[in-house]
Amino acid sequence: MNDEGLWFTIAAMSLLIKNACIFTCDQDIVIPDGYLEIKDNQITGLGKMSAFPVERTAHGAWRIIDAHGRVVMPGFVNPHMHLYSQFAKGLNLPKMASFLEVLECLWWKLDKALKEEDIYLSAYLGLIESIRSGVTTVIDHHASYGSIKGSLTAVAEAFSETGMRGALCFEVSDRNGEKDCKKAIEENVSFLEEVAEKCMSPSYLLRGMFGLHASFTLSPATIKKVHEANEKFGAPYHIHVAEGEEDAADAKARYNFSVVRRLYDEGVLREGTIAAHCVHVNDVDIELIKKSGAFVVHNPVSNMNNAVGRMHYLKMCAAGLSVGIGTDGMGSGVFTDIKAASVLHKEAAGNPQAGWNEVHMSALKTNPSIPSHLFGKKLGVIAGGAEADVIISDYIPSTEVKADNYWGHTLFGVVDSRVHSTIVGGRVLMEGFKLEHIDEAAIIKEARKLSTSLWKRFEK
Repeated sequence: MNDEGLWFTIAAMSLLIKNACIFTCDQDIVIPDGYLEIKDNQITGLGKMSAFPVERTAHGAWRIIDAHGRVVMPGFVNPHMHLYSQFAKGLNLPKMASFLEVLECLWWKLDKALKEEDIYLSAYLGLIESIRSGVTTVIDHHASYGSIKGSLTAVAEAFSETGMRGALCFEVSDRNGEKDCKKAIEENVSFLEEVAEKCMSPSYLLRGMFGLHASFTLSPATIKKVHEANEKFGAPYHIHVAEGEEDAADAKARYNFSVVRRLYDEGVLREGTIAAHCVHVNDVDIELIKKSGAFVVHNPVSNMNNAVGRMHYLKMCAAGLSVGIGTDGMGSGVFTDIKAASVLHKEAAGNPQAGWNEVHMSALKTNPSIPSHLFGKKLGVIAGGAEADVIISDYIPSTEVKADNYWGHTLFGVVDSRVHSTIVGGRVLMEGFKLEHIDEAAIIKEARKLSTSLWKRFEK
């Protein structure tokens, strides 16, 4: 870990991206041959190359990137991620016949085996993948019941050293007993206090949420303690909601309510809450989520992988819910889940055009609205005064690009292409496929060593 401070607090030089095909995602404006100016952490100018004032770059304080016709657009957001999952790649696992067995035999065993150095490196690896995948903001939901205290600081260090934007929380659960539950609440509080001290700085790229696992591992008493601990922060909650049938059945048996009704009545579902999954919900639940003001995050690849069912995505969108698309730790980049969502619900509806507008809204509008709410800043658009979280795709459109077809170019061009460059808060994290300020080979070498020890602890 780096003890020398946060490199991304260092002042950045002005940046110019020229010869770019710009998708602003702001009022769906497209500039086929444009330029983009960035100073410090914000977008300060954009327009057509023919109108670019060359005299602005006459002095040497500019860094210039020539996009050569590539698409330049806002960075993508992953609104539900588990960075601690990186060391699960390659694990030998037993047969698992249900979602509960997946939790018990894989994820709950893994998070109890993690040590602080594993947490840091797993987060680092996931953030490197995020940068390479064009994700500029990661909203992480962390669990490490083998190493609770200081775990969010370890994750935060990985964000700091990679230069990524994000929001962090620790997953509170009763599954390991009262003592660990108390420590998990305290870890959220500790990080929220740290954020409160630093968030006034425009270059501080982290925010806090209050993490909860799921209804079926949380007693009413624990939720009450969480509310009491969160009272002075008013932080949004981040929780799995009705992901598997186990969660839905538990709520029905214990409270004679749906998961959504229980969490709504107990104050967990409210404005700004991230309700991940929401697979096993009914029409009444959908209305309650809408009334609460919570964000919903659809994780289609994870849901299919765990065989938990298919979210009523189109119905939720039609009801006016704010539905984003995340990965749930299945990957660091959201492109696969965006493409999956775009086809999954066509099959479900029996309509080859179903989901076109909805997935567009989720990927390019709702996803960035979640960190915009957390940061109180304009994210997810290329516009004057917006935060400079920008990517250059290795996609050069071979057909005309207009305001009414840029989503088609995004879904069938950008999503299928590599990411050329990634910029977060005005800092270039990757240019020309090459990471800056990051020794990826050294991180991977260290991760391989740690993973061997971690797997041995996991298999005990």
